[in-house]
Amino acid sequence: MVLNNEKNAYSILGLHKGASADEIKQAYVQLVKKYDPERHTERFMTIQHAFDRLKEPALRAREDVRTFNYIRGEFFFGPNEKTEASDEQIEAGLTALEQKKASGEIPADQADAKLIAGYMMRSWKMVQKRLWADANEDWQRVLALDPTHRRAKNNLLFSLIQLGYSYANHELFDEAIEVWTQAAQMNPDSDEIVHNLALACELSGRHGESRRYWDELLDRWRVRLDREPENEYLKGLVIELLREHGERPVEEEAPEAEGEPPRGGAPGEPVTQPIKPRSARGVNELKEILKLNPEDFEARYRLAGIYMQEHNWASAIEELTTCRKKFPRNIEVMNLLGWALLNHGKVDDAFMVWRKAKMTDPKNHTITESLIKAHMTMGRTLRERGLFTACLVHFKALMKYLPNSDEVHYEIGRTFALKGDEMSAYQEYQTALKMNPKNRDARHAMSALKLRR
Repeated sequence: MVLNNEKNAYSILGLHKGASADEIKQAYVQLVKKYDPERHTERFMTIQHAFDRLKEPALRAREDVRTFNYIRGEFFFGPNEKTEASDEQIEAGLTALEQKKASGEIPADQADAKLIAGYMMRSWKMVQKRLWADANEDWQRVLALDPTHRRAKNNLLFSLIQLGYSYANHELFDEAIEVWTQAAQMNPDSDEIVHNLALACELSGRHGESRRYWDELLDRWRVRLDREPENEYLKGLVIELLREHGERPVEEEAPEAEGEPPRGGAPGEPVTQPIKPRSARGVNELKEILKLNPEDFEARYRLAGIYMQEHNWASAIEELTTCRKKFPRNIEVMNLLGWALLNHGKVDDAFMVWRKAKMTDPKNHTITESLIKAHMTMGRTLRERGLFTACLVHFKALMKYLPNSDEVHYEIGRTFALKGDEMSAYQEYQTALKMNPKNRDARHAMSALKLRR
Protein backbone atom coordinates (compact mmCIF):
# COMPACT_ATOMS: atom_id res chain seq x y z
CA MET A 1 0.00 0.00 0.00
CA VAL A 2 1.45 3.40 -1.02
CA LEU A 3 0.66 6.27 1.32
CA ASN A 4 1.62 9.93 1.36
CA ASN A 5 4.84 9.70 -0.62
CA GLU A 6 6.00 10.58 -4.10
CA LYS A 7 3.61 8.02 -5.63
CA ASN A 8 0.55 9.45 -3.91
CA ALA A 9 -1.65 11.23 -6.44
CA TYR A 10 -2.23 14.19 -4.14
CA SER A 11 1.48 14.61 -3.40
CA ILE A 12 2.31 14.47 -7.11
CA LEU A 13 -0.08 17.38 -7.71
CA GLY A 14 1.16 19.24 -4.62
CA LEU A 15 -2.15 18.88 -2.79
CA HIS A 16 -3.56 17.37 0.38
CA LYS A 17 -6.30 14.77 0.42
CA GLY A 18 -9.64 16.54 0.58
CA ALA A 19 -8.77 19.05 -2.14
CA SER A 20 -11.76 20.21 -4.15
CA ALA A 21 -12.31 19.26 -7.79
CA ASP A 22 -11.42 22.81 -8.81
CA GLU A 23 -8.19 22.71 -6.78
CA ILE A 24 -7.22 19.41 -8.39
CA LYS A 25 -7.87 20.73 -11.89
CA GLN A 26 -6.02 23.97 -11.21
CA ALA A 27 -2.98 22.14 -9.84
CA TYR A 28 -2.97 19.82 -12.85
CA VAL A 29 -3.13 22.72 -15.33
CA GLN A 30 -0.28 24.54 -13.59
CA LEU A 31 1.95 21.45 -13.62
CA VAL A 32 1.20 20.70 -17.28
CA LYS A 33 2.28 24.23 -18.14
CA LYS A 34 5.47 23.73 -16.13
CA TYR A 35 6.37 20.29 -17.54
CA ASP A 36 6.08 20.24 -21.31
CA PRO A 37 5.11 16.71 -22.47
CA GLU A 38 7.79 16.66 -25.19
CA ARG A 39 10.67 17.70 -22.93
CA HIS A 40 9.49 16.08 -19.70
CA THR A 41 7.60 13.07 -21.02
CA GLU A 42 8.03 10.82 -17.99
CA ARG A 43 7.16 13.57 -15.52
CA PHE A 44 4.17 14.60 -17.62
CA MET A 45 2.86 11.02 -17.68
CA THR A 46 3.18 10.82 -13.89
CA ILE A 47 1.18 14.04 -13.53
CA GLN A 48 -1.42 12.85 -16.01
CA HIS A 49 -1.83 9.53 -14.21
CA ALA A 50 -2.22 11.29 -10.86
CA PHE A 51 -4.90 13.58 -12.30
CA ASP A 52 -6.71 10.62 -13.85
CA ARG A 53 -6.80 8.91 -10.43
CA LEU A 54 -8.51 11.90 -8.86
CA LYS A 55 -10.86 13.34 -11.46
CA GLU A 56 -13.52 10.60 -11.32
CA PRO A 57 -15.38 9.86 -8.04
CA ALA A 58 -14.86 6.08 -8.18
CA LEU A 59 -11.14 6.37 -8.97
CA ARG A 60 -10.68 9.04 -6.33
CA ALA A 61 -12.37 6.76 -3.79
CA ARG A 62 -9.83 4.04 -4.58
CA GLU A 63 -7.00 6.51 -4.00
CA ASP A 64 -8.56 7.91 -0.83
CA VAL A 65 -9.07 4.57 0.92
CA ARG A 66 -5.28 4.11 0.79
CA THR A 67 -4.38 7.64 1.87
CA PHE A 68 -4.22 9.32 5.27
CA ASN A 69 -6.73 12.11 5.79
CA TYR A 70 -5.39 15.62 6.07
CA ILE A 71 -7.93 17.11 8.47
CA ARG A 72 -8.20 20.85 8.13
CA GLY A 73 -8.56 23.16 11.10
CA GLU A 74 -6.90 26.01 12.95
CA PHE A 75 -5.91 27.15 16.41
CA PHE A 76 -8.18 29.57 18.22
CA PHE A 77 -7.03 32.13 20.79
CA GLY A 78 -8.78 35.09 22.33
CA PRO A 79 -7.34 38.58 21.83
CA ASN A 80 -6.05 38.69 25.43
CA GLU A 81 -4.34 35.31 25.01
CA LYS A 82 -2.13 36.54 22.16
CA THR A 83 0.10 38.27 24.66
CA GLU A 84 3.20 40.33 24.13
CA ALA A 85 4.52 39.32 27.54
CA SER A 86 7.84 37.52 27.62
CA ASP A 87 8.15 33.83 28.38
CA GLU A 88 9.77 34.69 31.70
CA GLN A 89 6.91 36.97 32.73
CA ILE A 90 4.31 34.31 31.89
CA GLU A 91 6.26 31.62 33.77
CA ALA A 92 6.68 33.82 36.82
CA GLY A 93 3.01 34.75 36.86
CA LEU A 94 1.86 31.12 36.59
CA THR A 95 4.26 29.97 39.32
CA ALA A 96 2.99 32.68 41.67
CA LEU A 97 -0.66 31.81 40.96
CA GLU A 98 -0.09 28.09 41.56
CA GLN A 99 1.60 28.85 44.87
CA LYS A 100 -1.16 31.22 46.02
CA LYS A 101 -3.83 28.66 45.07
CA ALA A 102 -2.01 25.93 46.96
CA SER A 103 -1.67 28.12 50.07
CA GLY A 104 -5.28 29.30 49.92
CA GLU A 105 -4.24 32.90 49.56
CA ILE A 106 -6.55 33.17 46.52
CA PRO A 107 -9.90 31.35 46.32
CA ALA A 108 -9.68 28.32 44.04
CA ASP A 109 -12.26 29.55 41.53
CA GLN A 110 -10.50 32.88 41.10
CA ALA A 111 -7.10 31.19 40.83
CA ASP A 112 -8.40 28.71 38.28
CA ALA A 113 -9.73 31.47 36.03
CA LYS A 114 -6.37 33.26 36.10
CA LEU A 115 -4.45 30.01 35.61
CA ILE A 116 -6.56 29.15 32.56
CA ALA A 117 -5.79 32.56 31.08
CA GLY A 118 -2.08 32.07 31.82
CA TYR A 119 -1.97 28.55 30.33
CA MET A 120 -3.66 29.79 27.17
CA MET A 121 -1.13 32.63 26.90
CA ARG A 122 1.77 30.22 27.32
CA SER A 123 0.30 27.76 24.80
CA TRP A 124 -0.02 30.58 22.27
CA LYS A 125 3.68 31.22 22.70
CA MET A 126 4.42 27.51 22.20
CA VAL A 127 2.36 27.44 19.01
CA GLN A 128 4.43 30.28 17.59
CA LYS A 129 7.53 28.17 18.26
CA ARG A 130 5.85 25.00 16.98
CA LEU A 131 6.44 23.30 20.33
CA TRP A 132 3.32 21.17 20.07
CA ALA A 133 3.98 18.85 23.01
CA ASP A 134 4.39 21.79 25.41
CA ALA A 135 1.27 23.46 24.04
CA ASN A 136 -0.68 20.22 24.40
CA GLU A 137 0.28 19.97 28.07
CA ASP A 138 -1.07 23.47 28.73
CA TRP A 139 -4.37 22.74 26.95
CA GLN A 140 -4.69 19.57 29.00
CA ARG A 141 -4.15 21.66 32.15
CA VAL A 142 -6.89 24.05 31.01
CA LEU A 143 -9.31 21.19 30.36
CA ALA A 144 -8.51 19.67 33.74
CA LEU A 145 -9.69 22.93 35.31
CA ASP A 146 -12.55 23.55 32.85
CA PRO A 147 -13.60 20.55 30.70
CA THR A 148 -15.95 22.81 28.71
CA HIS A 149 -13.26 25.25 27.55
CA ARG A 150 -13.88 25.31 23.79
CA ARG A 151 -10.68 26.91 22.56
CA ALA A 152 -8.47 24.59 24.59
CA LYS A 153 -10.41 21.54 23.40
CA ASN A 154 -10.29 22.68 19.77
CA ASN A 155 -6.59 23.47 19.95
CA LEU A 156 -5.65 20.20 21.64
CA LEU A 157 -7.69 18.17 19.17
CA PHE A 158 -6.29 19.97 16.12
CA SER A 159 -2.75 19.66 17.48
CA LEU A 160 -3.11 15.91 18.07
CA ILE A 161 -4.52 15.42 14.57
CA GLN A 162 -1.72 17.41 12.92
CA LEU A 163 0.95 15.76 15.04
CA GLY A 164 -0.35 12.33 14.06
CA TYR A 165 -0.32 13.29 10.39
CA SER A 166 3.29 14.44 10.67
CA TYR A 167 4.29 11.22 12.44
CA ALA A 168 2.55 9.10 9.80
CA ASN A 169 4.26 10.91 6.93
CA HIS A 170 7.59 10.12 8.58
CA GLU A 171 6.49 6.47 9.01
CA LEU A 172 6.39 6.81 12.81
CA PHE A 173 3.15 4.87 12.89
CA ASP A 174 3.12 3.86 16.57
CA GLU A 175 3.55 7.51 17.58
CA ALA A 176 0.78 8.50 15.17
CA ILE A 177 -1.52 5.86 16.65
CA GLU A 178 -0.90 7.16 20.17
CA VAL A 179 -1.91 10.76 19.42
CA TRP A 180 -4.74 9.83 17.05
CA THR A 181 -6.18 7.54 19.73
CA GLN A 182 -6.35 10.55 22.04
CA ALA A 183 -7.94 12.57 19.23
CA ALA A 184 -10.56 9.84 18.65
CA GLN A 185 -11.46 9.91 22.34
CA MET A 186 -12.01 13.65 22.10
CA ASN A 187 -13.97 13.44 18.84
CA PRO A 188 -15.45 9.92 18.53
CA ASP A 189 -17.68 10.96 15.62
CA SER A 190 -14.81 11.68 13.23
CA ASP A 191 -14.67 9.16 10.37
CA GLU A 192 -11.39 10.71 9.23
CA ILE A 193 -9.61 9.96 12.52
CA VAL A 194 -10.91 6.38 12.56
CA HIS A 195 -9.69 5.99 8.96
CA ASN A 196 -6.24 7.28 9.88
CA LEU A 197 -6.06 4.89 12.83
CA ALA A 198 -7.03 1.95 10.62
CA LEU A 199 -4.26 2.76 8.13
CA ALA A 200 -1.63 3.47 10.78
CA CYS A 201 -2.39 0.25 12.69
CA GLU A 202 -2.20 -1.75 9.49
CA LEU A 203 1.13 -0.25 8.51
CA SER A 204 2.45 -0.77 12.03
CA GLY A 205 1.56 -4.46 11.91
CA ARG A 206 -1.12 -4.12 14.59
CA HIS A 207 -3.61 -6.12 12.57
CA GLY A 208 -6.16 -6.81 15.30
CA GLU A 209 -6.58 -3.10 16.02
CA SER A 210 -6.55 -2.32 12.32
CA ARG A 211 -9.33 -4.85 11.69
CA ARG A 212 -11.52 -3.25 14.36
CA TYR A 213 -11.02 0.23 12.95
CA TRP A 214 -11.72 -0.92 9.36
CA ASP A 215 -14.91 -2.64 10.51
CA GLU A 216 -16.04 0.49 12.34
CA LEU A 217 -15.26 2.69 9.35
CA LEU A 218 -17.13 0.37 6.99
CA ASP A 219 -20.20 0.48 9.23
CA ARG A 220 -20.08 4.27 9.30
CA TRP A 221 -19.76 4.57 5.52
CA ARG A 222 -22.61 2.12 5.01
CA VAL A 223 -24.87 4.26 7.20
CA ARG A 224 -23.91 7.36 5.22
CA LEU A 225 -24.51 5.56 1.93
CA ASP A 226 -27.98 4.52 3.10
CA ARG A 227 -28.72 8.22 3.54
CA GLU A 228 -27.06 9.18 0.24
CA PRO A 229 -27.58 6.24 -2.15
CA GLU A 230 -26.74 8.35 -5.22
CA ASN A 231 -23.38 9.50 -3.87
CA GLU A 232 -20.95 7.84 -6.31
CA TYR A 233 -17.87 8.83 -4.33
CA LEU A 234 -19.26 7.35 -1.11
CA LYS A 235 -20.34 4.24 -2.98
CA GLY A 236 -16.79 3.96 -4.31
CA LEU A 237 -15.37 4.23 -0.78
CA VAL A 238 -17.56 1.37 0.45
CA ILE A 239 -16.67 -0.79 -2.55
CA GLU A 240 -12.94 -0.17 -2.17
CA LEU A 241 -12.99 -0.79 1.57
CA LEU A 242 -14.87 -4.05 1.01
CA ARG A 243 -12.40 -5.01 -1.69
CA GLU A 244 -9.29 -3.92 0.18
CA HIS A 245 -10.10 -4.90 3.76
CA GLY A 246 -13.43 -6.66 3.90
CA GLU A 247 -12.31 -10.13 2.84
CA ARG A 248 -10.66 -11.61 5.91
CA PRO A 249 -8.35 -14.56 5.13
CA VAL A 250 -9.27 -17.90 6.67
CA GLU A 251 -7.04 -19.17 9.49
CA GLU A 252 -6.03 -22.40 7.80
CA GLU A 253 -4.70 -22.54 4.27
CA ALA A 254 -7.38 -23.54 1.79
CA PRO A 255 -6.58 -25.63 -1.29
CA GLU A 256 -5.87 -23.71 -4.46
CA ALA A 257 -8.52 -23.64 -7.12
CA GLU A 258 -7.67 -25.98 -9.96
CA GLY A 259 -6.51 -24.17 -13.05
CA GLU A 260 -5.94 -20.95 -11.16
CA PRO A 261 -4.69 -18.40 -13.66
CA PRO A 262 -1.68 -16.15 -13.06
CA ARG A 263 -2.01 -12.39 -12.81
CA GLY A 264 -2.37 -10.52 -16.08
CA GLY A 265 -5.15 -10.01 -18.59
CA ALA A 266 -5.45 -9.42 -22.30
CA PRO A 267 -4.70 -5.90 -23.53
CA GLY A 268 -7.53 -3.53 -22.68
CA GLU A 269 -9.12 -5.93 -20.21
CA PRO A 270 -9.11 -5.96 -16.41
CA VAL A 271 -6.05 -7.31 -14.65
CA THR A 272 -7.14 -9.85 -12.09
CA GLN A 273 -5.43 -10.64 -8.82
CA PRO A 274 -4.40 -14.21 -7.94
CA ILE A 275 -7.25 -15.86 -6.08
CA LYS A 276 -6.47 -16.24 -2.38
CA PRO A 277 -8.33 -18.24 0.24
CA ARG A 278 -11.22 -16.26 1.69
CA SER A 279 -13.76 -16.73 4.42
CA ALA A 280 -17.53 -17.00 4.03
CA ARG A 281 -17.62 -13.40 5.20
CA GLY A 282 -15.63 -12.51 2.09
CA VAL A 283 -18.40 -13.99 -0.08
CA ASN A 284 -20.98 -11.72 1.53
CA GLU A 285 -18.82 -8.66 1.05
CA LEU A 286 -18.09 -9.47 -2.58
CA LYS A 287 -21.84 -9.84 -3.11
CA GLU A 288 -22.31 -6.45 -1.48
CA ILE A 289 -19.80 -4.93 -3.91
CA LEU A 290 -21.70 -6.45 -6.83
CA LYS A 291 -24.96 -5.14 -5.45
CA LEU A 292 -23.47 -1.64 -5.41
CA ASN A 293 -21.73 -2.11 -8.75
CA PRO A 294 -22.83 -5.12 -10.85
CA GLU A 295 -20.13 -4.27 -13.41
CA ASP A 296 -17.27 -4.83 -10.96
CA PHE A 297 -15.22 -7.43 -12.81
CA GLU A 298 -12.64 -8.04 -10.09
CA ALA A 299 -15.26 -8.69 -7.40
CA ARG A 300 -17.14 -11.14 -9.62
CA TYR A 301 -13.94 -12.92 -10.60
CA ARG A 302 -12.87 -13.24 -6.96
CA LEU A 303 -16.30 -14.52 -6.02
CA ALA A 304 -16.00 -17.19 -8.70
CA GLY A 305 -12.61 -18.13 -7.25
CA ILE A 306 -14.10 -18.60 -3.79
CA TYR A 307 -16.85 -20.79 -5.23
CA MET A 308 -14.14 -22.84 -6.93
CA GLN A 309 -12.37 -23.34 -3.61
CA GLU A 310 -15.65 -24.41 -2.04
CA HIS A 311 -16.31 -26.81 -4.96
CA ASN A 312 -19.51 -24.89 -5.66
CA TRP A 313 -19.05 -25.43 -9.38
CA ALA A 314 -22.52 -24.28 -10.47
CA SER A 315 -22.17 -20.87 -8.80
CA ALA A 316 -18.62 -20.52 -10.13
CA ILE A 317 -19.85 -21.24 -13.66
CA GLU A 318 -22.61 -18.64 -13.30
CA GLU A 319 -20.19 -15.90 -12.18
CA LEU A 320 -17.54 -16.76 -14.76
CA THR A 321 -20.10 -16.88 -17.55
CA THR A 322 -21.19 -13.36 -16.58
CA CYS A 323 -17.55 -12.24 -16.63
CA ARG A 324 -17.06 -13.82 -20.03
CA LYS A 325 -20.09 -12.05 -21.50
CA LYS A 326 -18.44 -8.74 -20.71
CA PHE A 327 -14.92 -9.78 -21.70
CA PRO A 328 -15.28 -12.72 -24.11
CA ARG A 329 -11.55 -12.83 -24.93
CA ASN A 330 -10.24 -12.81 -21.34
CA ILE A 331 -8.02 -15.89 -21.16
CA GLU A 332 -8.01 -16.11 -17.37
CA VAL A 333 -11.78 -16.24 -17.22
CA MET A 334 -11.94 -18.85 -19.95
CA ASN A 335 -9.34 -20.99 -18.22
CA LEU A 336 -11.08 -20.93 -14.85
CA LEU A 337 -14.44 -21.52 -16.52
CA GLY A 338 -12.98 -24.60 -18.20
CA TRP A 339 -12.02 -26.07 -14.82
CA ALA A 340 -15.40 -25.22 -13.28
CA LEU A 341 -17.21 -26.94 -16.17
CA LEU A 342 -14.94 -29.98 -16.03
CA ASN A 343 -15.43 -30.42 -12.28
CA HIS A 344 -19.17 -29.97 -12.73
CA GLY A 345 -19.23 -32.86 -15.18
CA LYS A 346 -19.66 -30.75 -18.32
CA VAL A 347 -16.60 -32.23 -19.99
CA ASP A 348 -17.36 -31.35 -23.62
CA ASP A 349 -18.22 -27.76 -22.67
CA ALA A 350 -14.98 -27.46 -20.71
CA PHE A 351 -12.78 -28.55 -23.62
CA MET A 352 -14.78 -26.34 -25.99
CA VAL A 353 -13.97 -23.31 -23.82
CA TRP A 354 -10.28 -24.22 -23.65
CA ARG A 355 -10.10 -24.75 -27.42
CA LYS A 356 -11.63 -21.31 -27.96
CA ALA A 357 -9.09 -19.87 -25.53
CA LYS A 358 -6.33 -21.59 -27.48
CA MET A 359 -7.62 -20.07 -30.72
CA THR A 360 -7.76 -16.66 -29.06
CA ASP A 361 -4.18 -16.89 -27.78
CA PRO A 362 -2.34 -19.83 -29.43
CA LYS A 363 0.89 -19.20 -27.51
CA ASN A 364 -0.70 -19.04 -24.06
CA HIS A 365 1.15 -21.56 -21.88
CA THR A 366 -1.50 -21.55 -19.15
CA ILE A 367 -4.18 -22.83 -21.52
CA THR A 368 -1.83 -25.46 -22.92
CA GLU A 369 -1.00 -26.65 -19.42
CA SER A 370 -4.69 -26.78 -18.52
CA LEU A 371 -5.49 -28.84 -21.61
CA ILE A 372 -2.66 -31.26 -20.80
CA LYS A 373 -3.71 -31.60 -17.16
CA ALA A 374 -7.40 -31.95 -18.04
CA HIS A 375 -6.81 -34.63 -20.70
CA MET A 376 -4.50 -36.54 -18.36
CA THR A 377 -6.99 -36.31 -15.49
CA MET A 378 -9.93 -37.41 -17.64
CA GLY A 379 -7.93 -40.24 -19.22
CA ARG A 380 -6.99 -41.71 -15.83
CA THR A 381 -10.49 -41.21 -14.43
CA LEU A 382 -12.16 -42.96 -17.38
CA ARG A 383 -9.63 -45.79 -17.23
CA GLU A 384 -10.44 -46.37 -13.56
CA ARG A 385 -14.09 -46.75 -14.61
CA GLY A 386 -13.17 -49.27 -17.28
CA LEU A 387 -14.09 -46.90 -20.14
CA PHE A 388 -10.94 -47.67 -22.13
CA THR A 389 -12.00 -46.35 -25.54
CA ALA A 390 -13.01 -42.96 -24.13
CA CYS A 391 -9.87 -42.96 -22.01
CA LEU A 392 -7.66 -43.46 -25.09
CA VAL A 393 -9.29 -40.49 -26.81
CA HIS A 394 -7.95 -38.21 -24.07
CA PHE A 395 -4.51 -39.79 -23.88
CA LYS A 396 -4.10 -39.62 -27.68
CA ALA A 397 -5.21 -35.99 -27.63
CA LEU A 398 -2.17 -35.33 -25.44
CA MET A 399 0.08 -36.32 -28.36
CA LYS A 400 -0.77 -32.97 -29.95
CA TYR A 401 0.76 -31.09 -27.01
CA LEU A 402 3.36 -33.63 -25.83
CA PRO A 403 4.52 -35.48 -28.96
CA ASN A 404 7.74 -36.67 -27.31
CA SER A 405 6.39 -37.59 -23.88
CA ASP A 406 7.34 -41.04 -22.61
CA GLU A 407 4.74 -40.60 -19.85
CA VAL A 408 1.90 -40.30 -22.37
CA HIS A 409 3.03 -43.41 -24.24
CA TYR A 410 3.25 -45.29 -20.94
CA GLU A 411 -0.33 -44.27 -20.03
CA ILE A 412 -1.56 -45.39 -23.46
CA GLY A 413 0.32 -48.68 -23.11
CA ARG A 414 -1.16 -49.30 -19.67
CA THR A 415 -4.65 -48.63 -21.03
CA PHE A 416 -4.14 -51.12 -23.89
CA ALA A 417 -2.86 -53.69 -21.38
CA LEU A 418 -5.95 -53.31 -19.18
CA LYS A 419 -8.09 -53.50 -22.30
CA GLY A 420 -6.44 -56.81 -23.21
CA ASP A 421 -4.55 -55.58 -26.28
CA GLU A 422 -1.09 -56.74 -25.19
CA MET A 423 0.57 -56.19 -28.59
CA SER A 424 -0.42 -52.50 -28.71
CA ALA A 425 0.59 -52.13 -25.06
CA TYR A 426 4.02 -53.65 -25.77
CA GLN A 427 4.56 -51.24 -28.68
CA GLU A 428 3.67 -48.22 -26.53
CA TYR A 429 6.01 -49.34 -23.73
CA GLN A 430 8.78 -49.78 -26.27
CA THR A 431 8.20 -46.26 -27.60
CA ALA A 432 8.24 -44.87 -24.04
CA LEU A 433 11.59 -46.54 -23.33
CA LYS A 434 13.11 -45.28 -26.57
CA MET A 435 12.20 -41.77 -25.50
CA ASN A 436 13.35 -42.30 -21.92
CA PRO A 437 15.33 -45.44 -21.09
CA LYS A 438 15.03 -44.54 -17.38
CA ASN A 439 11.24 -44.87 -17.34
CA ARG A 440 10.95 -47.58 -14.69
CA ASP A 441 7.16 -47.93 -14.97
CA ALA A 442 7.40 -48.71 -18.69
CA ARG A 443 10.30 -51.16 -18.15
CA HIS A 444 8.48 -53.04 -15.37
CA ALA A 445 5.26 -53.13 -17.41
CA MET A 446 7.09 -54.52 -20.46
CA SER A 447 8.80 -57.16 -18.30
CA ALA A 448 5.41 -58.22 -16.92
CA LEU A 449 4.05 -58.63 -20.46
CA LYS A 450 7.04 -60.79 -21.45
CA LEU A 451 6.55 -63.06 -18.44
CA ARG A 452 2.91 -63.62 -19.35
CA ARG A 453 3.91 -64.69 -22.85
